[in-house]
Amino acid sequence: MSYTIDFIIQLILDSLKLRYQRKSVLILYAVIFIVAFYFVFFNKSVAPVISEDTNVSMVTMKPIRDLTATASFKAVGTVEAISEAKLQTEAGGRVTAVNTTLGARVKAGAIIARIENASESANLLQAEGAYDAAKAGVAQSNVGIEQANNVLLTAKNQALSSVRLAYSTSNDIFYNKIKNVINDNYISSPAVIFSESKLPFLKSEKKKMEIVLTKWQDSVSKMTVDDDLTLALLDAQNNVKRVINITDILINVLSDSYLERIVADQTVKTQISILTNTRSSLSASLATLEVAEVGLSNAQNTLKQAKISGSSISDEESLANAQIKIALGSLRSAQANYEKTLIRTPISGVVNALYLKTGDYVNPGQMAAVIANNHGLEIITSISTDDSNKLKIGDKVMIDGNATGTISEIGGAVDPTIGKVALKITLPNNSPLQNGTTVLIEFALDNKTTNFKISVPLSAVKLTGIGPVLFTTASSTLVALPVVLGKVEGENVLISEGADLDTIIVTDARGLNDGQIVRVTTK
Repeated sequence: MSYTIDFIIQLILDSLKLRYQRKSVLILYAVIFIVAFYFVFFNKSVAPVISEDTNVSMVTMKPIRDLTATASFKAVGTVEAISEAKLQTEAGGRVTAVNTTLGARVKAGAIIARIENASESANLLQAEGAYDAAKAGVAQSNVGIEQANNVLLTAKNQALSSVRLAYSTSNDIFYNKIKNVINDNYISSPAVIFSESKLPFLKSEKKKMEIVLTKWQDSVSKMTVDDDLTLALLDAQNNVKRVINITDILINVLSDSYLERIVADQTVKTQISILTNTRSSLSASLATLEVAEVGLSNAQNTLKQAKISGSSISDEESLANAQIKIALGSLRSAQANYEKTLIRTPISGVVNALYLKTGDYVNPGQMAAVIANNHGLEIITSISTDDSNKLKIGDKVMIDGNATGTISEIGGAVDPTIGKVALKITLPNNSPLQNGTTVLIEFALDNKTTNFKISVPLSAVKLTGIGPVLFTTASSTLVALPVVLGKVEGENVLISEGADLDTIIVTDARGLNDGQIVRVTTK
């Protein structure tokens, strides 16, 4: 309408310029008459003049609920398979076989790799034999004392023979192979190969081993079947293990050396081969000692059983059953020790990581492989206690901005190892995320949550002489609402008192004053 008035005024001015032209004046009067006629008869509902005032401001009003920013916080998590097994070695030794490859699918119970187990295999075989013998004893429990003595004598002769053979093998390997390598100038120089700890150890162990072999020789030369062969077998095992330990250190050292270098009249490569073969001989000797020890123990038990059975025939059945339990316990123990040398997967899945290769020397507890079902994924993360109180199981979260997940588990208290509350998020089967990746998780909170903090844009607050106010309206007139402000969070400020989520306010208070007439829109 203001445009029409401006148009009329312009016509009047133009007519004044043509005041001496009668025709223009008549045209002006005609136009004024037409405009007046239009507003009288066709626009009777026009608003009062005050609403057309050019000083009236247009404002937008919305409930604070719509202006309160949706609160959120973020955390970093790791994508893991729900079904995953991290395999570790339970025994130490050299890896003799690796039966799978990276990325291959394996079934539950499959053997991933094997560690050298000559000793464990021999013990298992011996235990199986002892168990079979114990079962046979149920049917024939009345074993004669004389027969038991013969079995014991055979076991003692076997033990004595094993101790002598172990000494002969250890003595030959130490003096003819190991000692020559240790005494070589290349090995003896700590600046070339050894760390400061290995060289003194080898020199000290070499001197101790010379003393041990001298005493061992004297003991073996005087030993008979009437001596304590059980103790002799234990001493022999310890001595063989010491020689094996020295051999392993030398093999590791030479493996890091120049293969064509001459050490003790042989190349390093040849010396490694010689020491590896000698180690196998020592392992076999150790296994023989262990078998002899088990055989001697079983023979002694058999003799005791025969004597007890001979003096108390009525108890034969109970004694035989007890013997079966003993043999079964030994068998299970041997089976457990043997199984420690086999790395099995307890689940079916894909080989996501493989840390072993044939020929490696491993220690107990070393990582071997990671097997997982990559189709069932979850995210493991942790958050503060305050944030955990804002969440519940079933809440949806955003992951890396393009994937979603559902909270499936929330820790009941702070995990002392990480100082936060553990959290698990389940992913859908079609999730684009990959197992093992690190992701950014965004937790969005519903602004309708009980005790939710009220916040409004900074532009909606006006600082006045009586303090900060928000504006609402009454009959197109602005009304100031005094409020108490909290801390500023980004582009919003918290409202501590004076308004609630349902209060409808002006979204932009800049340039406005209490009592001002305004036009309202909700857009």
